[in-house]
Amino acid sequence: MDHDEHKTKFATALEEARLDELLPLVKDQLPVPPNNAFTLLTLIFTQAIQDKVSFLAPPPDFHAWLLEAARPTHIGPPAKPNTIRLRLSLLANIYKQAMQIGVLERSPLEGLRRPPGERADAPAISREEIDALHKTTRKDTALHTALVLIDEHAFKVRELLDFHWTAFDLGTGAILRPQTITRLSDVALKALQAHHRAHGGVFAPDVPVLPYKLERDLRAALHKACAKAGIRYYPPGDLRRASLRDKPHTTDSAGYSAQVGQANLNRAVALAQGLANQKKELK
Repeated sequence: MDHDEHKTKFATALEEARLDELLPLVKDQLPVPPNNAFTLLTLIFTQAIQDKVSFLAPPPDFHAWLLEAARPTHIGPPAKPNTIRLRLSLLANIYKQAMQIGVLERSPLEGLRRPPGERADAPAISREEIDALHKTTRKDTALHTALVLIDEHAFKVRELLDFHWTAFDLGTGAILRPQTITRLSDVALKALQAHHRAHGGVFAPDVPVLPYKLERDLRAALHKACAKAGIRYYPPGDLRRASLRDKPHTTDSAGYSAQVGQANLNRAVALAQGLANQKKELK
């Protein structure tokens, strides 16, 4: 399929809310498998067809309509806030791809006020399990580096996928992150240097540090590693919260901005340590 044909099919699928035709066009860039995306988005697209709402040229009240359309479930009570946020994130991902190929100039979701995320309990993974996972992955330098960066510096999955060698200063051991510069710990620097040596010791400017193109690729590798380590599967988000729970982070070490990051870091640490509920119960 050439670019013009791809663009036309994309625009038509958005205009007519044809989810079954849209997903094959975007599946390679979605953070979840296409069948999961279909389940999460199908009720929204069905409602759009009923209400004659175009995702290509949405009405002025689109945000209010979308927040309502994202609430129903196939059976039972309305969707939880985190499910709604995931649905909106998937749609935002689709709009991002639409802009990349020239179907839209800007996302109709700009300025959308998403529901607040649900409070998460302290992650169940123990420090012993994390150590076992790190030991198991030492020969897989890519996955080991990813896990160490999460544990030592609270890296998010998106940061790992977007991490290129140009963002790393070998002389200072510092990494340029979206909101700050993080000077790597000795453990993280050692893991990254080992991964660098294992792949020829050459800094290619536009080459990603890690081989995972999509989040699900990293999750699949992590799932296998957990099984090999003899522990149950923990997603990357749980590993990041374990880092915030266990490590004495600063805004720089955890990737938060210096201006407003301290409050956000304090809040994230409190949630990761299960302190938010305790404070609420003491009031």
